[in-house]
This record gives sequence, structure tokens and C-alpha cells, in this order.
Amino acid sequence: MSSWNIAIRSLRRRKTRTALTVSGIVVGVAMILVLLSLAAGTSTQTGNLLRSILGAEVTVVNGTTPTFSTGVSGRNGGFFGGATNPLRELFGFGNTLNESIISQIEGMPGVYAISAQLSITAEINGTSAFLYGIDPDTFQKVTGGLNIVNGTALSVTAQDNEIVLEGTLAANLGADLGSVVSVKTNYTEANYTVVGIYSAGSSFGPQARSAYVTLANAQSLSNEVGQVSEIYVKTTDPNLVNQVATLISSSVAGVRVITANSFANPAATLSSTLSTFFSIIGLVALLAGAFGVVNTMLMSISERTREIGTLKAIGAKGSQVMRIFMSEALIIGLLGGGLGVAIGTIVTFALPSLVGSLGLGGLGGGTAMFRGTLQPSLTAYNLLLSFGLGASVGLVAGVYPAWRASKMNPVEALRHV
Repeated sequence: MSSWNIAIRSLRRRKTRTALTVSGIVVGVAMILVLLSLAAGTSTQTGNLLRSILGAEVTVVNGTTPTFSTGVSGRNGGFFGGATNPLRELFGFGNTLNESIISQIEGMPGVYAISAQLSITAEINGTSAFLYGIDPDTFQKVTGGLNIVNGTALSVTAQDNEIVLEGTLAANLGADLGSVVSVKTNYTEANYTVVGIYSAGSSFGPQARSAYVTLANAQSLSNEVGQVSEIYVKTTDPNLVNQVATLISSSVAGVRVITANSFANPAATLSSTLSTFFSIIGLVALLAGAFGVVNTMLMSISERTREIGTLKAIGAKGSQVMRIFMSEALIIGLLGGGLGVAIGTIVTFALPSLVGSLGLGGLGGGTAMFRGTLQPSLTAYNLLLSFGLGASVGLVAGVYPAWRASKMNPVEALRHV
């Protein structure tokens, strides 16, 4: 009879103990898979958020503390809470810039194209939303434009009554192509026809639950004629980003320059830190499972002392005895890894539905504009890693008990009662 058959028969004889031992590995593997998926999903969401925030290589905003005085304000000063929240400025909801700054930047070395945007808040059919005013032509050149999924983007010759809605906002409003929506600010109200619907790519960020109109319309709605919130700059060469940013900072007074490069390292560090932290938590759970395997196998060896003695008495070598118990450990690891991956996968897919949206309270107590949906990312690498760890833990945990069994004296073993 092969070592595998003996191992399987032994595990079947002690089904309850085997199940409890396997469950320890299952919990650890499932936890690792879920946590790694959360880390991967967070990394993806962070990347999408940064790409939506920094639509260009260089972004120029007002250098003073944002006051967020235009549009429809939320509780505690607007969508972002207190007046000094720096995220407002990053998202464009701060003090505005005069359009004349554009001409100062256009002629600078290394500048390929410029697009200005005015960011305000408004009520669209009574629902609070971010409203962005853009130049359709330059916005497309500098940022690559919106991800239109239905209809069209604002055209260069866009009529004054055209608006493009983000998909979630459109669904909440029950609006579709051709629908007429009412846009209201603290200063005025006007009707707009929906010509396009776009996907934001992230449920958390400035493009989520927002809308786009022409720059002139946004300036009129907010009573900010001649003003813009941010200026997007595309360089002639990506290698010139830092050089152009420095030139703008030193040449234009009262502005703050933000580059996409400045967020690359922090984003990568965040992803790495999350993965490491979550992996440690999962490994601790797996370590507990490993102790369970060791304990179970030592108990099994103690109970099967006479059996081991008999095997050795009829000619079984120590290596053969060790192979039997290593087979048991590997089977436990494979079962734990497989079941752990299966359960972890189910939990990962079910997590968004179970948790729902994360109510972030407007990042500081304001109206809850941003609700980052929990979106774990299940990758083949994480699946294989989790399964491999489960199988490895079972195998490694079985080495010491198997070694002890292989070194057992057959005469003393046969005397065991």
C-alpha cells in the first residue's frame, strides 16, 4: 500500500480532527486572499482617483487658502467640510484664478497645450453635484477627455444648453440622452439638455457624480466671469514636467503647481504598505493554523505508536514512515489551501454587497458627496500565492512530527499500550 493511501486512510479515520486542523489553514488562507484583494483594490482605486484628480501632467491652482465661496454650499462650508481642508484646493474647489494667467503660461518653453477649468457646485434637478466648466477643444487635447459611454462629449461648437453627466449621477436623476435637467446655483438657474454620459472610472474622486458644461456656462452660473479654478498643462515631453512646473511657480505669482509625479511615489508606497500590513495579518492566522497541524500530527503519532512500530518491524524504513506523515501534512495543506481560496473568493466577491458604500461624510463633515465603493481586486497572482501558502504551511508544519515518527524505535513502539 502506498504512503498516499495510508495517509488518506488515516485522515479519514479521524475526520473530526482532520476537519478542525484543515479549518485552521482555511481561515488563514481565506483571510490572506481577502486582505490582499482589498489592498489590490485600494491601490487600483487610488490610481483611478489620482488620474481623475490630476487629469494633466501639470495642474495650476490658486496658491492661497481656499474659501469655497461659490455654488451651492453644503453643511460646514460645503462638500469638503471646514474651510481649510486642502482637498478642496486639490480638487479645484478653492479660490479662483484670473484667465489672464493662461497667456503667461502658454508661451513658456516645454508647454504643448493648456486647458482651463472652473469647478463649482450646483443642484441638478435638486441633487447636489460637482459642475465643471471646460473648453471642449483644449480639454480633449490636454487631458484626453472624458470616457463617454453614451452620446457625445461637449463639442467645440457646443450650444449653451448642453451638459454631459456622469453615469451614476444620470442614473440617480433618471436622466438619459435628450433629457432636460435644471441646474441651479446660488446665483441663477438654467435648463440644459443631456448630450452625453460618461464613466468616472472611480466612485471616489472629482469626476464621480458630476457634470460638465462649457467654461462660459459655468462662469455665468457661478457669477465668476473671467475666472477659472485650475489650469491644466500638457508638456511637449513628459521628462520636462518638473522643469515646466518649476518655471511656472517662479514666473507666475500667487499660484500653486501640482504635478502627477509628486503623487506617484506616495501612491506606490501606500499600495506596498497596505499589501505588507494585510499580508502580516494573514500570515499570523496561517501561523496559528500551522501550530494546529503540528499539534494534530503529534497527537496522531502518539496514538499510532504501535502502528509505526509494526511498520518498522516488517521492514519499513524511516524515510518511508516519514513520507507517510509528510503525505498527511501535504494533504491537509492542499485541502486547507483549496478550501481557503474558494471561501476567500466568495467573501471577496460578496464583500462590496455586504459592506455597501463607505460613507465618508464628505471628508470632514460636509455633505457626503464622495462615497468610495469597496472594490476588492482578485488577481491570479493572489489566488496562486494564497493557495501556495496554505499548501506550504501544511507541508512545513508536518516536517517535525514526521521526523519524530521516522526516528521511533520499533521495539519501544511495539511495547506501547
